[in-house]
Amino acid sequence: MSKLTIKEIAKIAGVSPSAVSIVLNNRKGVSEETRKRVLEIVEKLQYFPNPHSRRLIFDKTNNIAILFKKNTSPMEHFFYAELNNVILNQCEALGYNLMFSSVDFDNENNEVILPNIIKYRDVDGVIFYGDMDLQIINKFKTLEIPFIVVDSHQISSDILSVSADYYEASRMATKYLISIGHVSIAFIGTNLLPFFGNQTFSGFKKVIEENRISIPINWIQLDAIDEKSSYSCMKNILSYDTLPTALVCSADIYAIGAMRCLKDNGIKIPDDISIIGIDDILLSQYVDPPLTTIKIDKVQMGKIAIDLLVEKIENNDVTNHIINTNDLIIRDSTKPR
Repeated sequence: MSKLTIKEIAKIAGVSPSAVSIVLNNRKGVSEETRKRVLEIVEKLQYFPNPHSRRLIFDKTNNIAILFKKNTSPMEHFFYAELNNVILNQCEALGYNLMFSSVDFDNENNEVILPNIIKYRDVDGVIFYGDMDLQIINKFKTLEIPFIVVDSHQISSDILSVSADYYEASRMATKYLISIGHVSIAFIGTNLLPFFGNQTFSGFKKVIEENRISIPINWIQLDAIDEKSSYSCMKNILSYDTLPTALVCSADIYAIGAMRCLKDNGIKIPDDISIIGIDDILLSQYVDPPLTTIKIDKVQMGKIAIDLLVEKIENNDVTNHIINTNDLIIRDSTKPR
């Protein structure tokens, strides 16, 4: 089928080419009846001269953007890479294009650095990952672009989000180790992601206290942010006179760094020390031994995120969602004491 022209659309609609042009450029000068008739023909015949015309006609781009904060940690890259695939498939199923860009906050100039796709309003909605700077969130509120925060640890009733209960995930990981006979349990987490770090350590601490277990202060390491730093955390734990029989890591990537440290020091997993993580990133099933972990359902998280965002784009009422985190994946990195 040859490409339609404005003249042909005008002929079908029974109006002048100038009237069609007025409608396509979203200007005043035609009756609502004429505007409606032209738009119906345009939609039916799928006449879109270019993406900009589609935006003008329907006030919609059919684009959704994932905005990363620059310099995100490796832990986030592993976790969000799997989320990206889920969100991409869900967007395609709903007729949306998925775009990727970055956003940042310039502390020196007190300014939010926006990508061009946001400056030019080339998206219908935005997805943020993790805990974004409040300045960035507030900027997007003023732009009135629908957005959702995925895997946020800082939940607020006025910010649409879908998140996991990391407090409960950490509780479940610790309770599992105790259930298989471990009472000498160390912990590797982070203070560098404060909301996430607080949730995971609080869950661990709660179970330890409930079971009246005493832990040397050196067994609690909160300086992890990636595999390399968690290696150092494990090294600090090994420097203590007595070794734990088990280890809870607040993220799988921390567990993987700790496992490397143990192997380098001739300590067997799980014979000497059992290890459990949180997330169930793809890599966790391929390390040696495969990692026992608490699964964060990224498929459910991604699907819910897109569904909520599209509802918000269409001006429907939406509420925050917290997914369940009670799926224990038992692999070979843990064994009964």
